[in-house]
Amino acid sequence: MPSLLPPDFPTSLDLVHRLSLDPIRCRTPPRPWAPLTDPEWEAIAPFLAAHGCGLSLTRRAGRPPKDTRARLDAIFRAVTLKHPRGGRGAWAQLPPEHGKPDTVSRTHRRWARAHLWARLLAEVACPTCPPALGNLAYLICCAFRRAVRVMGLRAILLARRLRLHSALPAPAVLLPDPDLSERLLPLLPALLHRLARHPGWRPPRGALQGLSGLLRLCAGRRRISRWMEPA
Repeated sequence: MPSLLPPDFPTSLDLVHRLSLDPIRCRTPPRPWAPLTDPEWEAIAPFLAAHGCGLSLTRRAGRPPKDTRARLDAIFRAVTLKHPRGGRGAWAQLPPEHGKPDTVSRTHRRWARAHLWARLLAEVACPTCPPALGNLAYLICCAFRRAVRVMGLRAILLARRLRLHSALPAPAVLLPDPDLSERLLPLLPALLHRLARHPGWRPPRGALQGLSGLLRLCAGRRRISRWMEPA
């Protein structure tokens, strides 16, 4: 199907990086959970204030946490927990000294809707990120991926474009890929147009199977089990 494909089509898809290299090279090294240090808290607190997440100067709906720093510590502790049989831990596993799991979970979702986790993910991906905030990159990735269901497809797209695969809730090949879909979209009208103009023409062997496989990659899996969450 050479006439249907632009000359740079194979390289523009960048499948080697997309499917094999990036999922390995673009993972954030795990760090054990520990309470925020004073420099880390000073680095992250302005973002909580800017998004009205417990440190707002103006009154907002909802009851703010009594201790925002402790609540953030509790969130980071919860999102780094692992299930005994592997994969993502449940909120109910949160140790009791961090508060009620339901309360911590609600705060995490509310802050996701306030775009806090997306903002922090973009900040730690920036080359000029301060070291104190950069130390929290793994914890921020964990908080972000736990909120993907709240934030929707745009969260997966953001993590992919920032090349922070630890912020994805599962291996990238199992998740929707809107960027790949956008690159493949022009091929379908061109293929249909060619078939309409040349009824006897058939695509080369394997071309349709290859295109079908790429389209399945674009869609991702319908269901993702909790054990598929990265380390």
